[in-house]
Amino acid sequence: MSEEFKPIFTDEDIAVTEVVQPVNKISTRTRKIITWSALIIVFVKVIQMFIGPFIQSINLFFYIALLIVGDLLLIGLAYGFFLFYKEEKNKNLLYSSILVLLGGIINIPGYIIIGLTEAQIILTSDTDTLVINILSIISLVSLLAAFVLMKQTLDGFRLEKRNVFKGQLSLPLGFFLQLIYVIMYMIVPLNTIQYIDSEGNQAILEEFKTFNNVAYYIGLAAVVMIVWGFWYLRRAYVILDKLPEGFWEKQDAQRTAFAQQRGQRGQRGQRDQKPAQSMLGLGRQRPILPSERKEDEIDYKSTIIPPDDFKGKKMFCVKCGLELEHDAVYCSNCGETNPYIKR
Repeated sequence: MSEEFKPIFTDEDIAVTEVVQPVNKISTRTRKIITWSALIIVFVKVIQMFIGPFIQSINLFFYIALLIVGDLLLIGLAYGFFLFYKEEKNKNLLYSSILVLLGGIINIPGYIIIGLTEAQIILTSDTDTLVINILSIISLVSLLAAFVLMKQTLDGFRLEKRNVFKGQLSLPLGFFLQLIYVIMYMIVPLNTIQYIDSEGNQAILEEFKTFNNVAYYIGLAAVVMIVWGFWYLRRAYVILDKLPEGFWEKQDAQRTAFAQQRGQRGQRGQRDQKPAQSMLGLGRQRPILPSERKEDEIDYKSTIIPPDDFKGKKMFCVKCGLELEHDAVYCSNCGETNPYIKR
């Protein structure tokens, strides 16, 4: 697996007092509105994911209230984006705020209809169900488009070196999966595939069990992606315009050192391969005979030990083990100096 340099952002970098001062800097008030809205949305979504089914089975009104709180938080987030637009004059922020506001408001009438139906104040009908589904689809499409624009905005801040975090596709992907979930149950309504079994429990018709399982996991994946996306959004706005002075120079220095270490490891790996190749008989070249050497390759400064001193013994390279000629100054395979030759 190839190694890749990743910027290191530590608590020490956040703790410094000197920070880069961009031309347009997010205000403290705007930052708090956006980050706190995103953080509370994370908590609400986690409650809906783990405790929501239990609450729904006990008290549907409380569950509806939890859904409405989530939409009100989206409205707060939209307000934060709008304030940031007034500071930045970035049209993507304006469009994001409008779309998030639409996505938060449009679901509330549907929840009210469900609550009134549950309280038997009004009677439900197929028309009401269709209206609720259409409102949900419009809301999810709006949120999907809003956070695609927000990703582009965060990518722009990263290019301007105002933030270490880029935009992510977690939120767009999460709302896209949730849109698929709603459409699936819009095509095949849940109440048409459920029945009461002999023990009095709700069950799914056999031919729709696979469909129901697929829809369940799509819905679960959607919630996980949305939770992670809002958490990442909060983190990105916490760090925005708070990078320490010289942070990017520090990252460039770390990147250069990282590249040098990779180069040194690569050179060591190549050197370490030579003995192994020699042991396996790979890459070994035939030793160059004295008669085949060129004039400029002969080292006249070397004093060759007379062959009679070895009394017929063979010489081998001390590094790679190649058998050496009696007058070889260097190993023809690895270049190691021949210690048997006096200089």
